[in-house]
Amino acid sequence: MTTLILRKIAPLTGLLIFSLNSLPMLAQTTTSVNADLSIDIPTLQNGSESYAAALIYAEPYWRLVRKESRETVVSVSTGLVEDSQLTLHCLMYLSDSYRTTFVEVDQGTEASLFEFTGAVLNPDCDDNSSLDQGLLPDTIPSYQLLDTAEVVHAVDEQLSGLSISDFFERSFAIIRARDPEDLIADGDFDDTDLAAAALTDISDAYFLQTVELQNRVLEKLRSYDRDALSEEEQLSYDIYLAYLESEQEWASYRDYQYPGSFGFFGWPGRTESFFTQIYTINNVKDAQLYLVLLNQTRRRFAQIFDLLIARRNAGVVEPGPTMGYSQSLVAALGNSDARATSYYQAFDRQLSALYDISEGAKEILRQQLLQVLEQQVLPAYRTLAGRMQGLVRIAPTAIGFGQYQGGEEFYNFTLRYFTSSDMDADAVHTLGQNELARIHNEMNTLFNQLGYPQSESLAEKFARVGRDAGIVAAADVKALYERIIDETYARLPASFRLIPEQKVTVVGGTSGGFYIRGSDDGTRPGAFYADTSSDQPYTTMPTLAYHEALPGHHLQIALANELNLPTFRRKYNNTAYIEGWALYAERLPKDLGWYEGDIYGDLGRLQFEAMRAARLVVDTGIHARGWTWEQADEYHIANVGFPGSIARYSVWPGQATAYMTGMLKILELRSRAETDLGNLYDIRDFHDAVIGKGAMPLQVLEQVVENYIAKKQEPSSN
Repeated sequence: MTTLILRKIAPLTGLLIFSLNSLPMLAQTTTSVNADLSIDIPTLQNGSESYAAALIYAEPYWRLVRKESRETVVSVSTGLVEDSQLTLHCLMYLSDSYRTTFVEVDQGTEASLFEFTGAVLNPDCDDNSSLDQGLLPDTIPSYQLLDTAEVVHAVDEQLSGLSISDFFERSFAIIRARDPEDLIADGDFDDTDLAAAALTDISDAYFLQTVELQNRVLEKLRSYDRDALSEEEQLSYDIYLAYLESEQEWASYRDYQYPGSFGFFGWPGRTESFFTQIYTINNVKDAQLYLVLLNQTRRRFAQIFDLLIARRNAGVVEPGPTMGYSQSLVAALGNSDARATSYYQAFDRQLSALYDISEGAKEILRQQLLQVLEQQVLPAYRTLAGRMQGLVRIAPTAIGFGQYQGGEEFYNFTLRYFTSSDMDADAVHTLGQNELARIHNEMNTLFNQLGYPQSESLAEKFARVGRDAGIVAAADVKALYERIIDETYARLPASFRLIPEQKVTVVGGTSGGFYIRGSDDGTRPGAFYADTSSDQPYTTMPTLAYHEALPGHHLQIALANELNLPTFRRKYNNTAYIEGWALYAERLPKDLGWYEGDIYGDLGRLQFEAMRAARLVVDTGIHARGWTWEQADEYHIANVGFPGSIARYSVWPGQATAYMTGMLKILELRSRAETDLGNLYDIRDFHDAVIGKGAMPLQVLEQVVENYIAKKQEPSSN
């Protein structure tokens, strides 16, 4: 046990301005500390001792700060008041000369309440005995699959006799429990038993068992009388029904997958992303769980190879251009120095930022991580790379799914799924061509205003745009994105009533252009990942921020997670809805006049919109018309001005068609609301209707908007 000297400082009230020589007076008291420090806040009284405060400048939170470095040690979002209690977990101070102050910052004024002097790390929080090697066995046993009939029967019993609201919650909890990595991503692992913790089983057998379980949930859902439900319950019923039915249909196309593909399109990249971008470390147990799960990499990568062989046996081998690239990435990481891997760097970065773990404990955890990386992870990567090399040798050179038996049927399904429509490949292809013609006309109007030569290609014109607009230095990229987002926050209330409490953060790095939702527990905020490793052209930066952060993905996804909805609706992702909204969020600033005076930013917006229209043509060209990589890329360059993500479109059929089709549906619904409502129309009401109930299939969204229009037209609404 460590004795901590606690000196109370009189509170400051109101807007006070004071100098360091006129600070509150101190009163002496002493308290003892075991694991946590719980401070009871009595009636605070003035003392007679002056004190020089450690100044910090931050939001109006209570913070425990280091005086010398002014670094935050603990941030508490609830203010201290008399007769309340504050609990600080495992206080850590490194020497008798260490001093820190608890301060309140409000409107530029500081009220100092507590000074801690002469404390050291609590021994109970520095228990290295728990950092043993027993949690990291040399071998990991194979998954043991329970009998499917027994699993389904157990689910049937758990879901019998429930109200519809209880059915939604309990059935979705059962489905989510099948994917422990998804629960961890939401921060839902405080009660996890380290000895029993496991990565998600990705085997075909486990997947098919999950499908059987979902099918039983679907049957149970259909047993409810939809007509007897409330309007909101009917909406939940329709969304859940669409989700469960699509899961069943996807299962019938299980063989049309590329398990080893690059990035988050395949399991190697998704596994790496889980550990390096999603997993959040807040304490020793979190760090230990990270190691326990990472220690299972050999088993995970053995399953990836099993999936690759199963797909090969079904006649589906990923084409050579992308399979070869994926194999090279796996091999490169497998041959890396352990400390240079993203796994080590992500772990070390989070661990180093924690103040309630001793340096000795941190070093033990780092050494355990190195052991796991060198003995389990890197060998697993090298083994998989060698096995993938054999598949590269037999991989086809064509890149479309139409080359496989049954591939055409599969591709038509992906179009229906990702567009939330009944459009076939020809209709999607033609839609893309028509949208490109519209966008090119809008571009040419702006090019003519700039006086650009009409004879130049689109790529040449956008090269001019890039030069004329200016290049943002790598060191300034993150700050500019943050400024754009701050400006957007200020503008949102004019067009939105529903704004999520959770803020979005910008994460710089060597790659970017994507969003990762925050965790439920708030430890990982929603994040827009931006490439800050090199200089960036200004032209597309505003529209990228609008798409990934505000008013795009973060606004919609973070809001959905904060709404009072059944859990499955807060978590449900419909691609046409989500990506359609994000593309609408790129277009909306133009409609609201945000681009006035910024012709280069507007051209950047149009170039991104052209990319989404070109995807309709390129995606269908690859998978329904047998286009080669070169044909697809040439078309993209000619119509967008830069090379396309042909690798992505080839391994993820149909997904790229969701953006434009989703945006066009939302614009169609907005136009209908404006026309039907006339002077009753308010864009804030429309946005409430579209994003105020979580994600949903576009067919369901259309009904929601029609209901909103009808209710606005009712006499009682006027």
